[in-house]
Amino acid sequence: MWFSSRRRRARLSYRIFRQRPLLSVVSWNTSTTRQGGSSVPEHASVSLCVIARNEEHFLPSCISSVRHLVGEIIVVDTGSTDRTTEVALQSGARVYSFLWRENFAAARNYALDRATGDWILVLDADEILGRIEAEAFARLLANPNVEGYFVHIRNYLGSGEGIMEDQAVRLFRNKPCYRFEGAIHEQVAASIMRAGAGRGLVSAELVIHHFGYLDRHVQAKNKHQRNVSIITRALAQDPADPFLMYCLGIEYLHSNQIEEGIRCLEHSLTLMRGREGYFHDALVALGAALLQAEDKERLVRFLTRALQMLPDDPDLNLLQGMAALRDNTSACAVYGLRRALSERSRLLPAYQILTLLGDAYNSMARHEEAEQAYFEALCLAPHLLYPLIQILSLRQRGKSTLSWEALSRFTAPTTKMALGKDLNDRGEVALALVLLLLTIIDVRLTEKAKGLSEACGAYRRALERCQSVPEPWYTYLSASASEMEVRAAAAARGITLPFFSPLQGLYELALNNLELLATGLCSTQARLPG
Repeated sequence: MWFSSRRRRARLSYRIFRQRPLLSVVSWNTSTTRQGGSSVPEHASVSLCVIARNEEHFLPSCISSVRHLVGEIIVVDTGSTDRTTEVALQSGARVYSFLWRENFAAARNYALDRATGDWILVLDADEILGRIEAEAFARLLANPNVEGYFVHIRNYLGSGEGIMEDQAVRLFRNKPCYRFEGAIHEQVAASIMRAGAGRGLVSAELVIHHFGYLDRHVQAKNKHQRNVSIITRALAQDPADPFLMYCLGIEYLHSNQIEEGIRCLEHSLTLMRGREGYFHDALVALGAALLQAEDKERLVRFLTRALQMLPDDPDLNLLQGMAALRDNTSACAVYGLRRALSERSRLLPAYQILTLLGDAYNSMARHEEAEQAYFEALCLAPHLLYPLIQILSLRQRGKSTLSWEALSRFTAPTTKMALGKDLNDRGEVALALVLLLLTIIDVRLTEKAKGLSEACGAYRRALERCQSVPEPWYTYLSASASEMEVRAAAAARGITLPFFSPLQGLYELALNNLELLATGLCSTQARLPG
């Protein structure tokens, strides 16, 4: 069956993504400047502070991402044996050596002590700041009521397919009283809160992309063993510290020691008062771990209690929706997933939640709603083709209400063309043909002849590679592909006659080919599951 091989790669698993500690965002009252509020220079200066060890490959990208924003670069090297120091100097940084004492806050603060800018921007060497214009960045620095900003941190996990987002204070004023705390998963927010009586921290639309939790980097640097060693040593001095116990639980989850992680997180929660900034994150991490452990009974008990405390929480509702979907209680799944979408859960990107929602609707035979959810997911993440396969499956079964024209607009023609060519190069010819035909329809609807010839040529070449199309369908498709190329060439030259409309004829041929590929031909073989 043509599309069967695509499902093994495209199907979403319901495994919870590994996560590093998340900092909850508190809604700070910034309407009043704190006593002794700061005056901002007309052109505030910024110091980039980085601690690094054996980061020669990451460091250039890190610095390049902020070079247009900062006037000073501070790199504190904690014992590199590669070219990190040399690379930092070549990048224009001031480099300092620091004897590593298994305390991240100490290393961070050593860098802060040497910064001279009005503001501090903190990055890890394996991070880059998402693009922001200098003018927009300067406006953040010019707000006299703000002492620091929470920024979005997008962590890339596994082999790169997983994403987890959290927030942390990484941009703040350079003041001696603002210092990091904690041997690991160090934070500066607490010191800013104390100095400002809880005021002065707000969120900014800045995104930091973090690549250090990709499997190849975690394994190469043995990060988990290092972190567990630091936390265990700190816990020996203060065994009742809930944050350290929480961090230990997260590290065990990272290394796939799920039961150990659950035990630490449960113990951490018993030590908390419920007002800690990471209380919500501990709840979500425990729920995610129980879901991953497939411990249905404990998960139900936990989610019942957690949702009694936080009934509107999007992350807890997402966990409930995912658990319900796995247990085939689709109505409950729809409720939880919709709540997670409306309140913007940080556990999964919106396109993945929409895909799960489509699966839930599909299992309830609510096909129109399923198709809409799949289409929205496809628009958000065109490169993940599982939603497209599900839409084609609905069309095969006569359950689709989405026209080919509407479907063709899920992304730009150039993106569809690139996806189609890539799939064809990898031997995924059937889906490549569908994507190239959708490209032809999309370009035709825009009435732009330019690009049609390329799309039609790519379609013909992909069809020539397809060995599984039986006769007489192959002969018809080949003849259609050749005629579409002729019509595209005529349209490009502006040829239009009363009895010959190249674009209209090309459009009709593309529609016929799509119907044959996605419904007629495939329905004579095994149907797509779903």
